[in-house]
Amino acid sequence: MSETLLTPQAFNEYVQDVKKQPLSDEQLKAFAAELDALKAEFSAKIGKEDLEYIEMIHQVCRSCEIAGRLLLHFSRDPISWSMGVLMLYVGIQLDNLEIHHHAQHGAFDKMPEARKFHSDVYYHNSPVDEEAWRYRHNVLHHSYTGQVARDPDVTYGFYRLSELIDKQAFHVVQPAVLIMNTFNADQSLGLVSSGLLEFIQRLLFPGYAELKDYPSVNKSHDLEGFAKSLWISLRKSVPNVAYNYGVFGLLAGPRWPQVTLGTLTAQVMRNIFTGLVFYTGHMTEGVKHYTETPKSRAEWYLQQIEGTGNVQAGKIFSILAGHLNYQIEHHLFPKLTPNRLEEIAPRVQEVCERYGVHYETGSFGDQLASVFRRMVKYSK
Repeated sequence: MSETLLTPQAFNEYVQDVKKQPLSDEQLKAFAAELDALKAEFSAKIGKEDLEYIEMIHQVCRSCEIAGRLLLHFSRDPISWSMGVLMLYVGIQLDNLEIHHHAQHGAFDKMPEARKFHSDVYYHNSPVDEEAWRYRHNVLHHSYTGQVARDPDVTYGFYRLSELIDKQAFHVVQPAVLIMNTFNADQSLGLVSSGLLEFIQRLLFPGYAELKDYPSVNKSHDLEGFAKSLWISLRKSVPNVAYNYGVFGLLAGPRWPQVTLGTLTAQVMRNIFTGLVFYTGHMTEGVKHYTETPKSRAEWYLQQIEGTGNVQAGKIFSILAGHLNYQIEHHLFPKLTPNRLEEIAPRVQEVCERYGVHYETGSFGDQLASVFRRMVKYSK
Protein backbone atom coordinates (compact mmCIF):
# COMPACT_ATOMS: atom_id res chain seq x y z
CA MET A 1 0.00 0.00 0.00
CA SER A 2 1.53 3.28 -1.04
CA GLU A 3 1.02 6.74 0.48
CA THR A 4 0.78 9.97 -1.48
CA LEU A 5 2.80 12.69 0.18
CA LEU A 6 1.72 16.28 -0.25
CA THR A 7 4.31 18.79 -1.40
CA PRO A 8 4.79 21.81 0.93
CA GLN A 9 2.91 23.99 -1.57
CA ALA A 10 0.01 21.55 -1.83
CA PHE A 11 -0.15 21.25 1.96
CA ASN A 12 -0.31 25.04 2.36
CA GLU A 13 -3.10 25.22 -0.22
CA TYR A 14 -4.98 22.51 1.68
CA VAL A 15 -4.63 24.43 4.96
CA GLN A 16 -5.92 27.61 3.30
CA ASP A 17 -8.94 25.75 1.90
CA VAL A 18 -9.74 24.39 5.37
CA LYS A 19 -9.49 27.88 6.85
CA LYS A 20 -12.01 29.21 4.29
CA GLN A 21 -14.70 26.83 5.53
CA PRO A 22 -17.39 28.37 7.77
CA LEU A 23 -16.73 27.99 11.48
CA SER A 24 -18.73 25.34 13.27
CA ASP A 25 -20.90 26.31 16.25
CA GLU A 26 -18.25 25.03 18.64
CA GLN A 27 -15.51 26.96 16.84
CA LEU A 28 -17.63 30.11 16.88
CA LYS A 29 -18.15 29.80 20.63
CA ALA A 30 -14.44 29.27 21.23
CA PHE A 31 -13.60 32.18 18.93
CA ALA A 32 -15.99 34.50 20.81
CA ALA A 33 -14.66 33.30 24.17
CA GLU A 34 -11.13 34.31 23.22
CA LEU A 35 -12.30 37.75 22.10
CA ASP A 36 -14.32 38.14 25.30
CA ALA A 37 -11.20 37.34 27.28
CA LEU A 38 -9.21 39.94 25.35
CA LYS A 39 -11.90 42.54 25.97
CA ALA A 40 -11.89 41.82 29.71
CA GLU A 41 -8.09 41.90 29.88
CA PHE A 42 -7.70 45.24 28.13
CA SER A 43 -10.76 46.88 29.71
CA ALA A 44 -9.24 46.14 33.10
CA LYS A 45 -6.10 48.05 32.09
CA ILE A 46 -7.91 51.31 31.44
CA GLY A 47 -7.07 53.85 34.10
CA LYS A 48 -4.47 56.44 35.01
CA GLU A 49 -2.24 55.75 32.00
CA ASP A 50 -5.13 56.29 29.59
CA LEU A 51 -6.20 59.49 31.31
CA GLU A 52 -2.65 60.83 31.16
CA TYR A 53 -2.48 59.94 27.48
CA ILE A 54 -5.69 61.70 26.49
CA GLU A 55 -4.82 64.73 28.65
CA MET A 56 -1.49 64.95 26.81
CA ILE A 57 -3.22 64.72 23.42
CA HIS A 58 -5.70 67.38 24.55
CA GLN A 59 -2.88 69.73 25.55
CA VAL A 60 -1.13 69.20 22.20
CA CYS A 61 -4.45 69.75 20.42
CA ARG A 62 -5.14 73.07 22.16
CA SER A 63 -1.55 74.28 21.89
CA CYS A 64 -1.51 73.58 18.16
CA GLU A 65 -4.81 75.36 17.61
CA ILE A 66 -3.68 78.46 19.54
CA ALA A 67 -0.29 78.55 17.83
CA GLY A 68 -1.88 78.01 14.44
CA ARG A 69 -4.39 80.82 14.84
CA LEU A 70 -1.73 83.23 16.10
CA LEU A 71 0.54 82.43 13.16
CA LEU A 72 -2.32 82.90 10.70
CA HIS A 73 -3.18 86.24 12.28
CA PHE A 74 0.32 87.70 12.46
CA SER A 75 2.06 86.01 9.52
CA ARG A 76 3.86 88.26 7.05
CA ASP A 77 5.19 85.62 4.68
CA PRO A 78 4.08 82.34 3.08
CA ILE A 79 6.29 80.22 5.36
CA SER A 80 4.82 81.44 8.65
CA TRP A 81 1.32 81.34 7.16
CA SER A 82 1.87 77.73 6.03
CA MET A 83 3.15 76.84 9.48
CA GLY A 84 -0.02 78.36 10.91
CA VAL A 85 -2.15 76.21 8.59
CA LEU A 86 -0.21 73.09 9.57
CA MET A 87 -0.46 73.78 13.31
CA LEU A 88 -4.18 74.52 13.10
CA TYR A 89 -4.71 71.36 11.04
CA VAL A 90 -2.97 69.18 13.63
CA GLY A 91 -5.06 70.72 16.39
CA ILE A 92 -8.44 70.18 14.76
CA GLN A 93 -7.43 66.75 13.43
CA LEU A 94 -6.55 65.50 16.91
CA ASP A 95 -9.72 67.04 18.29
CA ASN A 96 -11.86 65.31 15.66
CA LEU A 97 -10.56 61.73 15.72
CA GLU A 98 -8.18 60.98 18.59
CA ILE A 99 -10.33 62.74 21.19
CA HIS A 100 -13.90 63.32 19.98
CA HIS A 101 -14.48 59.97 18.29
CA HIS A 102 -13.55 57.93 21.34
CA ALA A 103 -15.09 60.38 23.82
CA GLN A 104 -18.44 60.09 22.00
CA HIS A 105 -18.17 56.30 22.22
CA GLY A 106 -17.98 56.63 26.00
CA ALA A 107 -14.36 55.45 26.28
CA PHE A 108 -13.84 57.72 29.30
CA ASP A 109 -17.37 57.76 30.76
CA LYS A 110 -16.51 55.41 33.63
CA MET A 111 -13.64 57.64 34.78
CA PRO A 112 -15.00 60.48 36.99
CA GLU A 113 -11.66 62.28 36.78
CA ALA A 114 -12.01 62.43 32.99
CA ARG A 115 -15.33 64.29 33.13
CA LYS A 116 -14.46 66.75 30.34
CA PHE A 117 -14.03 63.78 27.97
CA HIS A 118 -17.39 62.18 28.79
CA SER A 119 -19.75 61.54 25.87
CA ASP A 120 -22.42 63.95 27.15
CA VAL A 121 -19.92 66.78 27.63
CA TYR A 122 -17.23 66.79 24.96
CA TYR A 123 -17.95 69.36 22.24
CA HIS A 124 -15.67 69.25 19.23
CA ASN A 125 -14.77 71.78 16.54
CA SER A 126 -16.87 70.37 13.71
CA PRO A 127 -20.26 71.00 12.05
CA VAL A 128 -21.39 67.50 13.14
CA ASP A 129 -23.98 67.48 15.93
CA GLU A 130 -22.79 65.24 18.77
CA GLU A 131 -26.16 63.76 19.75
CA ALA A 132 -27.10 62.99 16.14
CA TRP A 133 -23.66 61.51 15.50
CA ARG A 134 -23.93 59.20 18.51
CA TYR A 135 -27.25 57.80 17.27
CA ARG A 136 -26.17 57.32 13.66
CA HIS A 137 -22.67 56.08 14.45
CA ASN A 138 -22.86 54.28 17.79
CA VAL A 139 -26.38 52.88 17.60
CA LEU A 140 -26.90 52.25 13.87
CA HIS A 141 -23.43 51.80 12.39
CA HIS A 142 -21.71 49.91 15.22
CA SER A 143 -24.73 47.75 16.07
CA TYR A 144 -25.41 46.71 12.48
CA THR A 145 -21.99 46.93 10.84
CA GLY A 146 -22.10 45.92 7.19
CA GLN A 147 -25.80 45.07 7.22
CA VAL A 148 -27.56 46.31 4.10
CA ALA A 149 -30.63 48.45 4.89
CA ARG A 150 -29.56 48.86 8.54
CA ASP A 151 -25.99 50.20 8.62
CA PRO A 152 -25.96 53.77 7.18
CA ASP A 153 -22.26 53.44 6.39
CA VAL A 154 -22.96 50.69 3.85
CA THR A 155 -24.18 53.35 1.44
CA TYR A 156 -23.10 56.53 3.26
CA GLY A 157 -26.29 58.00 1.86
CA PHE A 158 -25.28 57.64 -1.78
CA TYR A 159 -22.88 54.86 -2.71
CA ARG A 160 -23.29 51.33 -4.01
CA LEU A 161 -20.49 49.00 -2.90
CA SER A 162 -22.16 45.61 -3.26
CA GLU A 163 -24.34 43.60 -5.59
CA LEU A 164 -26.76 43.42 -2.65
CA ILE A 165 -27.69 47.06 -3.33
CA ASP A 166 -29.92 47.84 -6.31
CA LYS A 167 -28.20 49.69 -9.15
CA GLN A 168 -29.44 53.24 -9.76
CA ALA A 169 -28.57 55.77 -12.46
CA PHE A 170 -26.80 58.07 -9.99
CA HIS A 171 -24.31 55.33 -9.07
CA VAL A 172 -22.52 55.95 -12.37
CA VAL A 173 -20.91 59.08 -10.96
CA GLN A 174 -20.08 57.68 -7.51
CA PRO A 175 -16.26 57.62 -8.00
CA ALA A 176 -16.35 61.35 -8.75
CA VAL A 177 -18.73 61.97 -5.85
CA LEU A 178 -16.37 60.12 -3.51
CA ILE A 179 -13.51 62.43 -4.52
CA MET A 180 -15.67 65.52 -4.09
CA ASN A 181 -16.93 64.27 -0.73
CA THR A 182 -13.36 63.90 0.50
CA PHE A 183 -12.92 67.68 0.45
CA ASN A 184 -15.98 68.33 2.61
CA ALA A 185 -16.17 65.12 4.66
CA ASP A 186 -17.19 66.86 7.90
CA GLN A 187 -19.97 68.84 6.25
CA SER A 188 -21.25 65.67 4.56
CA LEU A 189 -21.15 63.77 7.84
CA GLY A 190 -23.09 66.58 9.49
CA LEU A 191 -25.82 66.34 6.84
CA VAL A 192 -25.87 62.54 7.01
CA SER A 193 -26.00 62.43 10.82
CA SER A 194 -28.85 64.93 11.03
CA GLY A 195 -30.80 63.08 8.33
CA LEU A 196 -31.00 66.22 6.21
CA LEU A 197 -29.09 64.60 3.35
CA GLU A 198 -31.92 62.10 2.87
CA PHE A 199 -34.34 64.93 2.09
CA ILE A 200 -31.85 66.52 -0.32
CA GLN A 201 -31.36 63.21 -2.13
CA ARG A 202 -35.11 62.66 -2.39
CA LEU A 203 -35.35 66.06 -4.04
CA LEU A 204 -32.43 65.56 -6.44
CA PHE A 205 -32.81 61.90 -7.44
CA PRO A 206 -36.15 60.56 -8.70
CA GLY A 207 -36.81 57.13 -7.27
CA TYR A 208 -34.51 57.55 -4.25
CA ALA A 209 -37.49 57.42 -1.88
CA GLU A 210 -38.44 53.96 -3.18
CA LEU A 211 -35.04 52.39 -2.46
CA LYS A 212 -35.53 49.57 0.05
CA ASP A 213 -31.86 48.78 0.61
CA TYR A 214 -30.86 52.27 1.78
CA PRO A 215 -30.80 52.65 5.58
CA SER A 216 -32.30 55.78 7.12
CA VAL A 217 -31.70 57.77 10.29
CA ASN A 218 -35.15 59.36 10.04
CA LYS A 219 -38.31 57.80 11.40
CA SER A 220 -40.40 59.80 8.95
CA HIS A 221 -39.82 61.87 5.83
CA ASP A 222 -42.70 64.32 6.17
CA LEU A 223 -42.51 68.06 6.80
CA GLU A 224 -42.09 67.55 10.54
CA GLY A 225 -39.18 65.16 9.90
CA PHE A 226 -37.56 67.68 7.58
CA ALA A 227 -37.88 70.48 10.15
CA LYS A 228 -36.32 68.29 12.83
CA SER A 229 -33.38 67.31 10.60
CA LEU A 230 -32.85 70.93 9.55
CA TRP A 231 -32.78 72.07 13.17
CA ILE A 232 -30.33 69.34 14.18
CA SER A 233 -28.04 70.32 11.32
CA LEU A 234 -28.19 74.08 11.96
CA ARG A 235 -27.84 73.97 15.74
CA LYS A 236 -24.24 72.77 15.36
CA SER A 237 -23.13 73.97 11.92
CA VAL A 238 -24.11 77.64 12.43
CA PRO A 239 -22.20 78.12 15.72
CA ASN A 240 -19.26 76.21 14.24
CA VAL A 241 -19.04 78.47 11.18
CA ALA A 242 -19.49 81.53 13.39
CA TYR A 243 -16.62 80.41 15.64
CA ASN A 244 -14.14 79.51 12.91
CA TYR A 245 -14.88 82.25 10.41
CA GLY A 246 -16.95 84.93 12.15
CA VAL A 247 -15.04 85.36 15.42
CA PHE A 248 -11.53 84.95 14.03
CA GLY A 249 -12.41 86.86 10.88
CA LEU A 250 -13.50 89.86 12.95
CA LEU A 251 -10.44 89.61 15.20
CA ALA A 252 -8.22 89.62 12.11
CA GLY A 253 -9.56 92.97 10.90
CA PRO A 254 -7.92 93.86 7.58
CA ARG A 255 -6.06 90.53 7.64
CA TRP A 256 -9.29 88.54 7.51
CA PRO A 257 -8.57 87.12 4.00
CA GLN A 258 -5.35 85.39 5.10
CA VAL A 259 -6.93 84.15 8.33
CA THR A 260 -10.07 82.90 6.59
CA LEU A 261 -8.10 81.20 3.81
CA GLY A 262 -5.78 79.60 6.36
CA THR A 263 -8.69 78.29 8.43
CA LEU A 264 -10.41 76.93 5.33
CA THR A 265 -7.21 75.24 4.15
CA ALA A 266 -6.68 73.55 7.53
CA GLN A 267 -10.27 72.31 7.58
CA VAL A 268 -10.04 70.94 4.04
CA MET A 269 -6.85 69.12 5.02
CA ARG A 270 -8.71 67.59 7.96
CA ASN A 271 -11.63 66.64 5.72
CA ILE A 272 -9.36 64.90 3.22
CA PHE A 273 -7.45 62.87 5.81
CA THR A 274 -10.56 62.03 7.85
CA GLY A 275 -12.41 60.96 4.72
CA LEU A 276 -9.57 58.70 3.59
CA VAL A 277 -9.39 57.10 7.05
CA PHE A 278 -13.09 56.35 6.87
CA TYR A 279 -12.91 54.97 3.32
CA THR A 280 -10.03 52.61 4.06
CA GLY A 281 -11.82 51.32 7.16
CA HIS A 282 -15.09 50.41 5.46
CA MET A 283 -14.90 50.44 1.66
CA THR A 284 -12.01 48.18 0.61
CA GLU A 285 -12.60 45.15 -1.59
CA GLY A 286 -12.16 42.69 1.29
CA VAL A 287 -14.92 44.23 3.42
CA LYS A 288 -18.14 42.19 3.47
CA HIS A 289 -21.82 43.19 3.51
CA TYR A 290 -24.69 41.19 4.98
CA THR A 291 -28.45 40.83 4.65
CA GLU A 292 -29.02 39.02 7.94
CA THR A 293 -28.70 40.06 11.57
CA PRO A 294 -26.24 37.99 13.65
CA LYS A 295 -27.93 35.42 15.85
CA SER A 296 -25.31 35.41 18.59
CA ARG A 297 -22.50 37.40 20.13
CA ALA A 298 -20.04 35.22 18.22
CA GLU A 299 -21.67 36.01 14.87
CA TRP A 300 -21.72 39.70 15.80
CA TYR A 301 -17.96 39.55 16.42
CA LEU A 302 -17.52 37.88 13.05
CA GLN A 303 -19.48 40.57 11.24
CA GLN A 304 -17.53 43.34 12.99
CA ILE A 305 -14.26 41.83 11.80
CA GLU A 306 -15.32 40.95 8.27
CA GLY A 307 -17.19 44.24 7.82
CA THR A 308 -14.15 46.45 8.52
CA GLY A 309 -10.49 46.78 7.55
CA ASN A 310 -7.20 48.02 8.98
CA VAL A 311 -4.37 50.13 7.64
CA GLN A 312 -0.76 49.34 8.51
CA ALA A 313 0.88 52.65 9.39
CA GLY A 314 3.33 54.40 11.70
CA LYS A 315 2.72 56.06 15.05
CA ILE A 316 2.11 59.60 13.80
CA PHE A 317 -0.40 58.40 11.19
CA SER A 318 -2.22 56.36 13.84
CA ILE A 319 -2.51 59.28 16.25
CA LEU A 320 -3.77 61.69 13.57
CA ALA A 321 -6.20 58.98 12.42
CA GLY A 322 -7.54 58.58 15.95
CA HIS A 323 -6.06 55.07 15.89
CA LEU A 324 -8.97 54.23 13.57
CA ASN A 325 -6.51 52.57 11.23
CA TYR A 326 -7.16 49.77 13.75
CA GLN A 327 -10.79 49.77 12.63
CA ILE A 328 -11.28 46.05 13.29
CA GLU A 329 -10.27 46.38 16.93
CA HIS A 330 -12.30 49.58 17.30
CA HIS A 331 -15.42 47.78 16.07
CA LEU A 332 -14.87 44.80 18.30
CA PHE A 333 -14.23 46.96 21.37
CA PRO A 334 -15.61 50.47 20.65
CA LYS A 335 -15.16 51.68 24.23
CA LEU A 336 -11.45 50.95 24.38
CA THR A 337 -9.33 54.10 24.62
CA PRO A 338 -7.42 54.93 21.40
CA ASN A 339 -3.97 54.08 22.77
CA ARG A 340 -5.14 50.53 23.60
CA LEU A 341 -6.20 49.71 20.02
CA GLU A 342 -2.64 49.47 18.74
CA GLU A 343 -1.71 47.31 21.71
CA ILE A 344 -4.54 44.81 21.27
CA ALA A 345 -4.35 44.57 17.44
CA PRO A 346 -1.64 41.84 17.18
CA ARG A 347 -3.55 39.68 19.64
CA VAL A 348 -6.78 40.00 17.64
CA GLN A 349 -5.01 39.24 14.38
CA GLU A 350 -3.42 36.13 15.88
CA VAL A 351 -6.82 34.84 17.03
CA CYS A 352 -8.30 35.47 13.58
CA GLU A 353 -5.45 33.61 11.87
CA ARG A 354 -5.88 30.58 14.11
CA TYR A 355 -9.60 30.36 13.34
CA GLY A 356 -9.27 31.16 9.64
CA VAL A 357 -11.23 34.42 9.91
CA HIS A 358 -10.31 36.98 7.27
CA TYR A 359 -8.44 39.93 8.81
CA GLU A 360 -8.46 42.76 6.25
CA THR A 361 -5.27 44.83 6.44
CA GLY A 362 -2.72 46.47 4.18
CA SER A 363 -0.69 49.59 3.57
CA PHE A 364 -2.48 52.92 3.24
CA GLY A 365 -1.74 53.09 -0.49
CA ASP A 366 -2.93 49.54 -1.15
CA GLN A 367 -6.12 49.99 0.84
CA LEU A 368 -6.91 53.32 -0.81
CA ALA A 369 -6.42 51.80 -4.28
CA SER A 370 -8.72 48.96 -3.24
CA VAL A 371 -11.43 51.47 -2.27
CA PHE A 372 -11.42 53.11 -5.69
CA ARG A 373 -11.40 49.76 -7.50
CA ARG A 374 -14.50 48.75 -5.60
CA MET A 375 -16.12 52.13 -6.14
CA VAL A 376 -15.58 51.89 -9.91
CA LYS A 377 -16.67 48.23 -10.08
CA TYR A 378 -20.10 48.91 -8.59
CA SER A 379 -20.66 52.13 -10.50
CA LYS A 380 -21.04 50.19 -13.78
